[in-house]
Amino acid sequence: MFQSNPNAVGHYILGKSLGQGTFGKVKLGTHILTGEKVAIKVLEKSKIKEKKDVDRISREIKILKKVHHPNVVQLYEIIETDDDLYLVMEFA
Repeated sequence: MFQSNPNAVGHYILGKSLGQGTFGKVKLGTHILTGEKVAIKVLEKSKIKEKKDVDRISREIKILKKVHHPNVVQLYEIIETDDDLYLVMEFA
């Protein structure tokens, strides 16, 4: 995947950090064409080493893909690079 902007992933520009967790950060993202704001969870693959962690992240993704409810943040897209996994989600 060609990246002309180092602060971009897919169709999104990465902005300020919104929070931090065990495996990475959540950043504010802006869709390049529409300007829509999203939350992008950046999971660093190097920090996901144990099988239980892989299982936990897989379970989270599987659940977010299935659940469509107004009180649950929507998962829009998953982008994978060599180093990171990006979960593009509804910004609330």
